[in-house]
Amino acid sequence: REYLRRAARIIDLFRSHFFDQESWTVGERFDADWLPLQGDEGQWTEPGHHFEWASLLVDFARASGQKDLVAYARKLYSSAVASGLNRTTGLAFAAVSRQGIPLDRLSRSWPQCEAVKAAVALDGIGGPDLKAEIEARVARLFRWHIDPAPLGLWIDRIDERGRSLATEVPASIFYHLVTALMQYLDKTAGQVEPFPLPASDVSKTGLRQVLGRS
Repeated sequence: REYLRRAARIIDLFRSHFFDQESWTVGERFDADWLPLQGDEGQWTEPGHHFEWASLLVDFARASGQKDLVAYARKLYSSAVASGLNRTTGLAFAAVSRQGIPLDRLSRSWPQCEAVKAAVALDGIGGPDLKAEIEARVARLFRWHIDPAPLGLWIDRIDERGRSLATEVPASIFYHLVTALMQYLDKTAGQVEPFPLPASDVSKTGLRQVLGRS
């Protein structure tokens, strides 16, 4: 299949250039030879992309048979959890160094969605039980990004103390939210308690109905 062949070429780059074996991180900024840039730019990593890579690697491992990629996925997930989270809010920082020093203390909504997807992907495939962690990540997504927003919208940007910095609702975030919540519901077979709505919205549908599940 052509899409798998194309994906395999990206995976080759991941193995040979993107992934750093010492820090268990994926860099963001490279030169024309796919070497990390010198100085601070070469130290820049994004926990959200670590989570995203983790779920994509598990998906590709299933499709291609390259089962060793699951170990890479676990390392990326572990690195992001250990060094990429704001301990006050539990949300992923926008960026940290390869040594885990926060470089951008903002928390955006999409990395939290990717954290859900990564935990869902890694749960039940031979590693630790992540079910409680999945629930905690979904709860944080709602606590900070969804519940405080007008119904049907979300708060994209939050500072390190949990205060909203949002001035817009980027449409580019929507697919992150939908795929994360759909995968969560698939994982739990829909057996989750309805998320509570404000009193003024009690006549409106809950999460499963919004996402087309019964």
